[in-house]
Amino acid sequence: MKMRFWQKTYLFTLVLFLICLNMGIISLAMYTYRKNVSAAENAVSAEQYYIAMSFERDYADIKAAENATDAFLLMQSYGIYYRVRDVYLAFEENGEAVYSNFRDEYSISENTLLHTQLDGKRHILISSEICDGKYDLIFAKNVEHLDSEFRSLTMIYVLTASAVSMLLAVCLYFILKKLSEPLDKLRCATELISSGDFSVTVEEKGNDEFSLLAGSFNSMLAKINEQMASLEREAERKQMLVDNMAHELRTPLTSIHGYAEYIEKANITEERRMIAVKYIMSEAERLQKISEILLDGAFIRGNEIEMSEVDISELLYDTAEKLEIKAENAHVTISCKAFPTVVRGNKTLLSMLIYNLTENAVKACEKGGKVKLSCFDDTIVVEDNGKGMTEEQLLHITEPFYRTDKSRSRADGGAGLGLALCKQIVNTHNAEMIFESERGLGTKIFIHFTTRK
Repeated sequence: MKMRFWQKTYLFTLVLFLICLNMGIISLAMYTYRKNVSAAENAVSAEQYYIAMSFERDYADIKAAENATDAFLLMQSYGIYYRVRDVYLAFEENGEAVYSNFRDEYSISENTLLHTQLDGKRHILISSEICDGKYDLIFAKNVEHLDSEFRSLTMIYVLTASAVSMLLAVCLYFILKKLSEPLDKLRCATELISSGDFSVTVEEKGNDEFSLLAGSFNSMLAKINEQMASLEREAERKQMLVDNMAHELRTPLTSIHGYAEYIEKANITEERRMIAVKYIMSEAERLQKISEILLDGAFIRGNEIEMSEVDISELLYDTAEKLEIKAENAHVTISCKAFPTVVRGNKTLLSMLIYNLTENAVKACEKGGKVKLSCFDDTIVVEDNGKGMTEEQLLHITEPFYRTDKSRSRADGGAGLGLALCKQIVNTHNAEMIFESERGLGTKIFIHFTTRK
């Protein structure tokens, strides 16, 4: 079973704390023990010094008698008196014991202090010269309490450390688990996302790193959702494009096949045959136009367009001249008022753009309609007084194969690709195309360039 991050953190922190706590307890216990031993040694040294001074005073009183027996009796009286108080005394002269109340053997150098075992108990043994070096006083004091105190102190420290460790373990467990909740929520969110649910969000609470992480996660998820929505829209648009293109191709192909079969199998006059041939040629031209527009769009998308300085006014006058006959046949007038305006762009594409927009404007007009072309500063304006469009139509006007009047467009050979190509040309030039239209009052198209010379 894999451990979670907070569990690893919990164990690592707890182990590290226990190591530091136990090391601290051991150090504190050893420090206390050494202090107690030092205090005991000082106390024993002070007691030994006191006995030595007392003995020297008493010895000075009997020295005048020069009676060795009196000295021995003095030593014996000290030994009996202090033995009752759990103190061992021995008097040596020239390395030989004169008197001793020790039960066990001992060994100590002159003027030293050491710890030893006497009668199975711990004692501090001190040796010092007395009576101007005539005797050596050997003093032993029971300090067994040092070990028992150390054990008691150690037990108290261990119990305290255990209680603190248990309390810390419980508190640390709940604290780390609480702190790790944002990560756990984030993990649950990622699991939901991996299962296909992209609607989840993570709560952003507080101002710590977890909150920042949650904010970044939500922001990332929002961008993913936006991109997915964009991809779905693009997929739908492409599917619609394919469906519309299939429909557009099927219509002329059906007509071509039908008229060809009609010519082949039917017994018709030359006049009827010419009419059928005319329809076949018309539908073939329609197919050719659709393929050309699609290829133009593919060329624009897949190639880097060469840019140069282009005078928009020349393109406007040239377009008005090219469409003059077509406009006259539709009983529509084209007027142009353009001042020299130089922008940076591709002359061929810009000419195609203006031509398509103007041709659409002519088609939108009834008999007696008017189309106006103009440019000022960095803006081209194509205006007509034709049928106009609704707000709903304006939303879809640049979509491929979209037509505001399907029956009229087919009659005129339109495929609904012209404005989609225009939009692509405008985007290629980093320009902006704006439509203003009202049903029955006509349409205005503004092309605003940002690449003016």
